[in-house]
Amino acid sequence: MMPLYIALAVALICFILYALDRRFRGEPIDWMAASKLTVLGGLMSGGIAYTVSAPEVIAEVVKTEVAAAPVQEMFVGVPSF
Repeated sequence: MMPLYIALAVALICFILYALDRRFRGEPIDWMAASKLTVLGGLMSGGIAYTVSAPEVIAEVVKTEVAAAPVQEMFVGVPSF
């Protein structure tokens, strides 16, 4: 759930910084560019936050799958060549 909050916060910050930049230059806000920056900033930061926070979850899943999987021998008997 934390990557979602991070993505929303970064998206809001991206929009605010873009709007302030346009305001200081005295230019109107280009809504298409603002939406692209907002969405891409949110997606990238959310993806990075998910990637960084995922190892604990993956490790738990792997532990449960490995413990539950039955072990089978690949060879039965003595191999002959």
